[in-house]
Amino acid sequence: MSSVYLTGDVIENADLIGLPSEPDWRTHALSKLQRYGMRVVNPIVGPWAGSDEGLERRVRRALDLIDQCDAMLANLREPGYGTAMEIFYAHRRGKMVTVVGHSPFSPWVLSHSQARFQDIERAVDYIIGEHPEPDILNLSLQYESLLSEHYEQLPPAGELDYQFLGGDLPVLVLAPHATAFFRQGEFQEPDMFTGCMAATINRVARAHALLSTYCAAVDPLMHLETPFVKTLTDVSRSGKIGLVVMLLGSSWHEYPGLFLEGAGPAGALQEDYASRLRLKLSALEPVGISLNDEQQEPLIQFVSKVLSLPVLVLKMHRRYRMPRLQSEPFVQLVGLLSEFLAESGLELSRGLH
Repeated sequence: MSSVYLTGDVIENADLIGLPSEPDWRTHALSKLQRYGMRVVNPIVGPWAGSDEGLERRVRRALDLIDQCDAMLANLREPGYGTAMEIFYAHRRGKMVTVVGHSPFSPWVLSHSQARFQDIERAVDYIIGEHPEPDILNLSLQYESLLSEHYEQLPPAGELDYQFLGGDLPVLVLAPHATAFFRQGEFQEPDMFTGCMAATINRVARAHALLSTYCAAVDPLMHLETPFVKTLTDVSRSGKIGLVVMLLGSSWHEYPGLFLEGAGPAGALQEDYASRLRLKLSALEPVGISLNDEQQEPLIQFVSKVLSLPVLVLKMHRRYRMPRLQSEPFVQLVGLLSEFLAESGLELSRGLH
């Protein structure tokens, strides 16, 4: 599903060419793009709109929303500093930027946008025609670049050491070792690129995702009294989750492949889920059955027995987590995981309704 971010001031009806009955350009763009199967992010509507949070956090939130989108529709009829900065940021992040405004356009606008129009209708039609698709490799590299800044940094005072990314389907992807962590007082390296996998799957398959974003003082796989596990519990008990998939890495000295194990409450479909995921991943190579790891058992048992949810644990060798040097296996793996979660999520959605 393509995702489009809207930016620019609200304009009066009279400014809309050929759309006199529409209340504002955002409403028209949102309704038409959604009719064509696109997800629209309107930053002036949502739980964050009108909040009392500081300016720096509001800017950070806007940039995060842009990162989660594939394209931007910018209204420059009444240009402002914020809109200009968002256009600059989106272009630098590789997003498709479409601008509506008055001709002639500034050289800055010309060099930081793919298309420019003088009315909303033609701009929206252009985006629909181009239908920008999520770029797995680009999204992953961008997200991991941001994540890597905090690999070994403890969270600042008042900040969480994880991030929850909401989705539309009743499946949850976990990346608890996306950043470094301490296990029994000893520093442990992160499972690099598992965090960006979870975030990209959230974007591509619209699955929920929960991943570490700062160095964790304790390993969330072994210690259940952590904010990470509390959020996992809250999300799971909301009734909107039917399957949990945990992404972990394996090191160079371990067998260079993929390993999958499943757990769940009696009568759950975890074995069926595991078989289907193994079959899908067999396009890459045969998937091994992971041996029990006592260091990850506490969280697995908590999800399967306390939360009563089926959980799949996928361990990936480092060679599947090298998108800069070996992009093809990385993109294939994320694509297959996204397909599996989208299919499973749709099935679960029908059951939950």
